[in-house]
Amino acid sequence: MGRVRAFVQDDIPRVAELYWQFLQSQKGPHPPGLEEYFQEVFLHNPWFDSSIRSLVYEDGSRIVGFQGVVPRPMFMNGRAIQAAFGSSLVVHPESRATLAGLKLLVAFMDGKQDVAMTDTSNRLNQQLWERLGGSTSAAYGMKWARPLRPGLYGLYTMSRLGKERFSGAVSHLCGVLQETINVVAARIPRGHLRRPPDDVTEEELEIDTLLRSCLPGTSECYSLRPEYNRESLRWLLDFMSRMKAFGNLRKVVLRGATKEIIGWFIYYAKCGGIADVVQMEAAKFHMNKVLDYLFWDAWNRGAIGVQGRLEIRYAQELSEARCFFWGSVPLLLRTRNPELARLVQRGDACISRLDGEWCLRYGAPGHEGASAALDLASKQESNPETTKKLAPSNFQPSQPLQPKAAE
Repeated sequence: MGRVRAFVQDDIPRVAELYWQFLQSQKGPHPPGLEEYFQEVFLHNPWFDSSIRSLVYEDGSRIVGFQGVVPRPMFMNGRAIQAAFGSSLVVHPESRATLAGLKLLVAFMDGKQDVAMTDTSNRLNQQLWERLGGSTSAAYGMKWARPLRPGLYGLYTMSRLGKERFSGAVSHLCGVLQETINVVAARIPRGHLRRPPDDVTEEELEIDTLLRSCLPGTSECYSLRPEYNRESLRWLLDFMSRMKAFGNLRKVVLRGATKEIIGWFIYYAKCGGIADVVQMEAAKFHMNKVLDYLFWDAWNRGAIGVQGRLEIRYAQELSEARCFFWGSVPLLLRTRNPELARLVQRGDACISRLDGEWCLRYGAPGHEGASAALDLASKQESNPETTKKLAPSNFQPSQPLQPKAAE
């Protein structure tokens, strides 16, 4: 008879094996660094709470299931509460008939936290959460994207639709298509993809600046907001920088002509891939400048596009910057507090990619699923002679962008 119990140090090797084989779909032994990852994230994170633990499903002497849990302290209308984010739910295929996954999920939801949440789920998990009394918040399920190199972005999109490997003929065809798309794109006015104004300067975003000058302005308008301190913020950003789950972490604060902070952003730069925005903010009337600088910075580092989670209050500026939007699986939550549930459902919660499971991903090689499009992008980006071909022919990162005159 199986049972759910708390995850402990001795469980790490077996849990790492489950994760590697059945959640990451990788063959062979798991990398040594994966065990260190489970220890750091689920046993030694700065928010660790012995009353809100990660869980395993034990069948006899075998560990056949795992539900990661990371507590995150928050404030609701000034009152301290405890949130917990679910992560990395995995069950051995041979044990799925025992309902091990369902039992792990129920045990997590019934924990001592004030609210259980997950921000990286799928449709099946969404259905399970709803059947178990959970709810969803579509306000945190929208994403935006901005192609920077249209041809390569098109190849990336094709690869995400399931084309795992291109033949030589198809690769050649895609190359021709890429060049054609870029030529056409060069004739479209793109004044918004320009070098930022000279009066905008960048600095490395330091912990103290982020904690004292940036995050308070971001969260103060929300009824539900995360609690940060120097220790937890330093650990989190250091962890993300080391994992490189989505690329190299960039932390930038932007200052105006009088050295005032006009905005900031944290994102993963990825040469030949998609730059993922963790969080970005701007002072009033400055979001357009922040977006200009972000897109220029990502382009200069070889990204083929930029994407992030949509903040509804910035939808107008993102739309004007030629971004497009799409829906994904919403934030899932379960709480015994109806008021807390209403706050999250109506979008009155400051929950960014810094606050859930997304930022705690393991940076395994090929984590995002290497595709032929990205392989092609990386090979071309690594060749200085072809770098100019990747962008619209009238785009020079050191000059304001001007539309190419029609012939």
